[in-house]
Amino acid sequence: MRVRVFVTMVLMATIPASVHAQCRMAVAGTACVTVPQSSTPAPGPVNVGEILERGQYSMLMNAPYYGLPRVSDGWVYMRIEDDIYRVDWRSHKVLERVTHLASRNW
Repeated sequence: MRVRVFVTMVLMATIPASVHAQCRMAVAGTACVTVPQSSTPAPGPVNVGEILERGQYSMLMNAPYYGLPRVSDGWVYMRIEDDIYRVDWRSHKVLERVTHLASRNW
């Protein structure tokens, strides 16, 4: 009986400590605050529909490694700063921004 009471007391004493451990900046008399993240992506370095200058940007090779679909139908992936764009190979017209489709190893 004493063992059960002791275990119950220990568990009750550690539960508030584990709740506070989830907050990295826990200070007596304060509460945790979560910082909201923006759901809209920041604007990219180029706009969709823009024509890229030839030789200025590098083509992204091995798209499946980055979780992107294989290149087909005359378009390629181009790396522009830290973003990935789908670009028409002949005209170099930007078709869409696909950075959000890339896997974590991008």
